[in-house]
Parts: sequence; structure tokens; C-alpha cells
Amino acid sequence: MSVYRIVCAANRKRFTGEVVLGIRHWDAFMHKLDTEGDPVEQGFITNRGEFVDRHTAWCIAEEAGQIIRRVGGDEANGGTLYSENLY
Repeated sequence: MSVYRIVCAANRKRFTGEVVLGIRHWDAFMHKLDTEGDPVEQGFITNRGEFVDRHTAWCIAEEAGQIIRRVGGDEANGGTLYSENLY
């Protein structure tokens, strides 16, 4: 069985459920999504194709040894992942 890992940042539109992948949550493309009238939930995509929230993503990334930088989300809600933690 492969290791469960975080692959990239993602936003999920709350009304439609559409998931959009990006490099960072607030790059120009992802930021534009948040202004289109359908609020987004920020999270990440796993190597199994699942959208997970920031806390679940923290747990997965920590277990997989993916966290290479500490950027302040370590203690928030038991761990909150930011793309800056990964790359």
C-alpha cells in the first residue's frame, strides 16, 4: 500500500462541490475563485484524489514526513496545513 500523502493545494466550492487544484491557495488563479460568488473551502488533495480540509491535511503531511517548514499553523486546531509547510 502506498503512503498517504498531500499532493497540492485545493479549493472546493461550497455550493457546487467543484474542486480546483492550484500551487498555492492565494495565487492569482485560486484568489479569483474566491471572488466568483460561490464561497470556497481551502484544503488539499491527497495522492488518492481526495479533498481534505487543512487540519486533516496537517495530520496526513505530518505522518508522511512532508512538513519541511514551520509557518505558524502547528498549534491551530491541532495542526493546520499551509502550502508553505510543504514547499
